[in-house]
Amino acid sequence: MLLGLDASIWKLLLVMFVFPLLAVAALNWLLRKRGGLDRVWSGVLILLLGGLVALLVIFDRVRL
Repeated sequence: MLLGLDASIWKLLLVMFVFPLLAVAALNWLLRKRGGLDRVWSGVLILLLGGLVALLVIFDRVRL
């Protein structure tokens, strides 16, 4: 494994980056008639959703 990390960490990182991007892409698709989301709002949503997923992962790890 790359850098000696196990596969679960890579899966968590993948979820942390993919979930917010999919959410923003879905909102852009839903709001396509109005021009989609602005770049600033897309960035804010990615940061907020990424932080939320990170907190959920931390809480899940601490609970174990």
